[in-house]
Amino acid sequence: MKLRSLARGATLTTAALLFATPAATTVHAAEAPACAKEQLAYLEAEDKAHAADKDADAAAVQAAFDQAERDRATLHQTTDHIVGLADAIDSLAYSASKRVATEETELKELQKEYDAAVNATDDARKARDASDAAGVADAAEKAVAAARRSRQVAKHADMTSYKRVDLMIRLVEKDAVAARKATTAKDYDSLKEKAQQSQANARAAHDAVPAARSELKTCLSNATK
Repeated sequence: MKLRSLARGATLTTAALLFATPAATTVHAAEAPACAKEQLAYLEAEDKAHAADKDADAAAVQAAFDQAERDRATLHQTTDHIVGLADAIDSLAYSASKRVATEETELKELQKEYDAAVNATDDARKARDASDAAGVADAAEKAVAAARRSRQVAKHADMTSYKRVDLMIRLVEKDAVAARKATTAKDYDSLKEKAQQSQANARAAHDAVPAARSELKTCLSNATK
């Protein structure tokens, strides 16, 4: 009876020890591989960099900004050409004033058209600074109308002056059409800010890759010593 009790006690003790001590294979399976955290960080950094390169929204923002930049340049070019057209009218008037046959009425009419062109340049500058596409186009059309009238009024200018006015009329007429379509110029500042932020985000994503790679290499180097 005493031996049976002892044997039973020994069996219970062995069972308790088995349950209390985890198996060696269980402990090994729970251990994380060396530098797992650094490997995941590196892969995530690479994924973000690739995502930044393929970001459709960022590409759309950049494309919109590029268009706004082109439209803004169109308004500036149109304004510059309007100034050139006013100068051409002035040269036409000066050329006519040098001719003996030119009458005072002709010069007064030329001065009037030159003043109209100068007013158009002022309107164009104000509209350009406000990114007002329609305003710049309207000013261009006013300048062209003044130039056409001066071309008809001038009877005694030299051929070079006539040709210069004709050239500038063609340029500004073409500009007026383009300027009226340059409506995204008004969004230039906001789109520039968005594009710059998008570029900064992409740079940050790419800059994170070398740092994560360096940390992974350091960890692997230490783990293999």
